[in-house]
Amino acid sequence: MYEDRAPESVWLPKRRWRKLKPVWQAAHTGRADAEALGSLLHEGLVVRATFDRLRAFDIGTGQERWSWVVPGRDVLAAMTDEAVDGVGLLVHWPDTHGGQKQARVTALDLTSGQALWTVPRNLDELWHHRSGLRPGSVALSGELAMVATGEAVVALDRRTGRQVWVMQPGHDHHVRIRAAGERLFVVTLRAGAATVRAVSVADGSVLWKRPLAVDGPVEKADLVRADPLLVSVEGEGRRGTDCLVRLDADGNTVAEFSSAGDGSTVVAGGSWRIADGRPWATWAGDTLVTLVSVPSTEHLSRPAGFSLSTGRHLWTWDDGWGLDALTSHRGHVVALRHYKHEHEEAVAWRCEVEVLDPADGRRVARRRLRVKEDEPYTLHLHGDRLLWVGRKSGPLEPPVKAYDWR
Repeated sequence: MYEDRAPESVWLPKRRWRKLKPVWQAAHTGRADAEALGSLLHEGLVVRATFDRLRAFDIGTGQERWSWVVPGRDVLAAMTDEAVDGVGLLVHWPDTHGGQKQARVTALDLTSGQALWTVPRNLDELWHHRSGLRPGSVALSGELAMVATGEAVVALDRRTGRQVWVMQPGHDHHVRIRAAGERLFVVTLRAGAATVRAVSVADGSVLWKRPLAVDGPVEKADLVRADPLLVSVEGEGRRGTDCLVRLDADGNTVAEFSSAGDGSTVVAGGSWRIADGRPWATWAGDTLVTLVSVPSTEHLSRPAGFSLSTGRHLWTWDDGWGLDALTSHRGHVVALRHYKHEHEEAVAWRCEVEVLDPADGRRVARRRLRVKEDEPYTLHLHGDRLLWVGRKSGPLEPPVKAYDWR
């Protein structure tokens, strides 16, 4: 898939594209139309999560390797983005009023699909008016599993679930966490201001604490990434600023990303995340790629590149409307777009995968995928294999399918 500088002749208008056919399509089982809430890759498996179960499929064949059913009448509320030593962390609770008070935290062996341990935990402060996952609620690092309760951070032994330490951020609330190596980063809110802390994973001690330096009051703040350390901000009121802020290892501001300089601005905090809870932000080398929107067309956004080290706007991809997935792979930015094409009363579904040079946003390669009406939830890449995780799963909508880049 790696194409450093594809010749312009490859993309001549008269060139005919051969649509890539699925190599395999995973079989649908269980409840129809269950929407995906999360997904991850782990050692030859692609895991798709819905509110009531996780299913793992073999990347090579599409065969189901294991299925884990959320116990009782609980629903999935949070999950880690990746595994640590083969372990993933989940939160689930009863789907009733006040169910968060009866929440449980489970460590799952992602190789076998077996639960290692489950412990009860009152997570009432994580209440949210919408269903779906609560990003920034759980994190894994080394031998510890961390859970943000909304008012504190609790560290549990990754192998047993035993409580190791608790970190209380005082009167702050809206606690969100992400881990990187031996540090856990914590962002909190209080009286319209955001604070970022670096916490030692070993013992929960606070290594440093910094107010987030942004103009205007803050309504929401979340950790987008831990390495590099990126915080998303949704401003409050007309003086609030919607932006991304990059911090260094000591909590000092390196760059702020808020405007592309052509009248477009970084998308608001409420739109930072796509359906699977991951942020609309990726990077390759020194280039951060996120979405910007023009005020007159706020419902449409385009990807733009910024320098991670300076915050300078580098490029905006004007053809990048209506993306369904955005990621990076082998030093390039990869975008997927799935859309309906209508021509003379005929309706067809089309899908294109575009590969961009992160330095200048120039498209260096693209492929068409043979698709139907089923929508993508997200896209994973493993070598030359593209793994399409379906938004829904049903008799005509496979939960996962694979394409090979040729």
